[in-house]
Amino acid sequence: MGLLIGGVLLIAFALWTVIAPRQQWRILNAWRYRDPDANEPSDLSYNLGRAAGVGTIVLVIVLGFVIIRNDNSPEHDAADARKARQQLFGISSAKLTAAPPPAKTGTPVAIWRYATPDRRFLADLGGTPAGADLIIAVDGAFDAGAMTVDETADQVTVTLRGACSPSAPPIMCDQKNRDHAYPPLRLFPIDLSSPLGSRRLVDGSTGEEAIGR
Repeated sequence: MGLLIGGVLLIAFALWTVIAPRQQWRILNAWRYRDPDANEPSDLSYNLGRAAGVGTIVLVIVLGFVIIRNDNSPEHDAADARKARQQLFGISSAKLTAAPPPAKTGTPVAIWRYATPDRRFLADLGGTPAGADLIIAVDGAFDAGAMTVDETADQVTVTLRGACSPSAPPIMCDQKNRDHAYPPLRLFPIDLSSPLGSRRLVDGSTGEEAIGR
C-alpha cells in the first residue's frame, strides 16, 4: 500500500513538471531569490525537466507492473504459503493428501495441529480442498493409516491410528517428548457435517483438546 501511494504521488509530481514547469519553479524555488524573474531557468532547462518528468512517469509505471506481476506470481504465492504454514504449524514443509479411511485398529497417533482450510497456507499444495471444513496436521514422523471422526453438538473428536514412518529417525517416534514435528507434515482435509465453529476439537489419541486455530 505504501509503495502504491508513493508511486501515485511521484507520478503526480512528474506530471506537474511536464505540464507546468514554470508554475512548479515559482511555487517551489522562486522564494529563494530576491529577484525571481532574473533567476528563472531557461526554456532549455524547463524542457529538460519535462523530459525527466516523462522518464520518471514511464519508470514508475514499468516498476509498478513488475511489482504487481511478482506479487501475483506462483512463486510469491508459494513463499507466502510456506510462511503461513510456519506460523500455523511451526514447520513449512507439508503434503496435502486425502484423509485415511475409518478404522479402530492400530497405534494411536497424535494430532500435531489443526486449522480451518485457507488458501493462504494451501496455495502451493493444490489450493483449498472442495468441501473441507478442517485441516488436520500430522507429524511427518508418523504414517496415519486410519482416522475416525465423531461429532456432537459441543465437540468434534478426531482419532488417528498408524505407526512410526520407516524413514523417520527412531528418536522422532516418541510422541510425548517432542516439541517440534518431523517434515513433511501430513495435512488431511476433513468434511464435517457442519463447520467446526465454536466446538472443541478433541484429539482422540490423548482425550485432550487439540492445538489449532
